Amino acid sequence: MKKIIFLLVIFFITKSVHAQFNVIQDGEGETSFQLFQSNTITLNTEKTSLGFSITPKEITNEKDAKYWTFTASANAKKGTSNLFKGGEFQFSGKLGANLIFDKTDYGNRDNPGDGNLIYFFLGAELLYSRNNVFDSNREFKNQLFDKTNIGLRINYGWNFQNVALKNNYFKFLGEFTSGISVSLGVKDNTDILSQSEIITSTETITNGTTIRTISTTNDVYESDKLISNQKFSRLNFDFGKHFFNKRLFANAHLTYAIDETLKPVLNPSFGIFVIQKGAPLEAIFGIQIQTFDWSNSRVSKKDRWERSSIVLTAGFPFN
Repeated sequence: MKKIIFLLVIFFITKSVHAQFNVIQDGEGETSFQLFQSNTITLNTEKTSLGFSITPKEITNEKDAKYWTFTASANAKKGTSNLFKGGEFQFSGKLGANLIFDKTDYGNRDNPGDGNLIYFFLGAELLYSRNNVFDSNREFKNQLFDKTNIGLRINYGWNFQNVALKNNYFKFLGEFTSGISVSLGVKDNTDILSQSEIITSTETITNGTTIRTISTTNDVYESDKLISNQKFSRLNFDFGKHFFNKRLFANAHLTYAIDETLKPVLNPSFGIFVIQKGAPLEAIFGIQIQTFDWSNSRVSKKDRWERSSIVLTAGFPFN
C-alpha cells in the first residue's frame, strides 16, 4: 500500500513537471553555468526527474567571496510508467556540492568596479542508479533481477557575465553570459543503452485444458551490455545573449561527450529562456532544441532529426 501511495505522489508531481537542478541546461542535464544567486527548483521535460539547488550562505557583494551550493536530482527510468516494473523500483539520481569562487570586481562606494560577474567553481557529484536487469545465463527464476550502481563525477568550470559594457570588444558583443566546464568520472552506461522488452508468460492447465495465460512485460537492461564502471568525461560550452533588459536569454550550448569504449559525440542545443528580473541566469521558462550525436559518430540508424528533441524548462527560485 505504501508503494502505491508513493507511486501516486511521484506520478502527480512528474505528470505536470519534469525537473533537474539547473534551469539553463540541455536535455541531459549538461551545462557550464553554475547558479548561486538563490535557491532553485528547476523543471525539464527531457527526463522525468525532480531536483533542486540550495545555497546556504547569503550572497553578498564581497571580493574573493566563496559560496557552497548543494544540488540533488532524481529521475525515473523512461518516465513514471516505468518507475515500478516487475515489482522493482528503478531510477537514477545525483547528490552533489559545489564550491564557487567569486572573482568579481565589486569595488567600493567611490569605485564601484567593472560590474561584470566572474567566478570559478569546483564540485563533485555522487551518482546512483537502480535498474532492472536480464541475464539469460541464470536459472530461469533468477533471470530478472535489480542491480544498483554508485558512480562519481568531478566538475570544474568558469563563468563570465558581461553587463558593464566597458571593454571595447565586449561592448561590441553587448550583454552576454558565457561559460566553459570540464568533468570526468565513472558511472554505469544506462544513460546510453536502450532498454529491451522481456515478456514472461505463465499457463494454468486443468484436466489437460489450458484455462488461463498470464503475461508480464518488463523493460530491462541486458546484463551482457551493461557496464557498471564506465569512465567518462564531458566538456560543456555555453554562450548566451541577453535581450529586453535581461528578461530574455538566447543560449547556444555544446557538449562534447566522451565515454569509454565509444566514439566521442557532439551534442549541440539552442534555446530561448524567459529570465527572472534581476537574476541573469534564473529562467522562469525556456524552450530549446537539442540534437544528440550531431555527426552520427556512433552510427545510429536514426537520422539527425530523429536524434533531436524539444526540451521545455521552468524554474522556481525560493529563499
